[in-house]
Amino acid sequence: MSNSSQISEIQDILTEVDGLLRKRLAAAGITIGHVLLAIVPDGVGVVRRNIGPAELGDMAELLAEIADGAAVQRPNDEALT
Repeated sequence: MSNSSQISEIQDILTEVDGLLRKRLAAAGITIGHVLLAIVPDGVGVVRRNIGPAELGDMAELLAEIADGAAVQRPNDEALT
């Protein structure tokens, strides 16, 4: 099980990465939606994003489609390469 200090550290790291991503994208003149997600072993999710609930829902649907395709391509949970 993850403890609160580990989760706090992961939150700090994702916040730092999100800040860097936003800065680099802005410097490049690129405007895109993004989501950063880390899932710790006990299933706790840590998220940083620049999109709203509707876009998150759209992304969830896309991830479900990707997962379904991956399950067909990797029937025995073979490692991703």
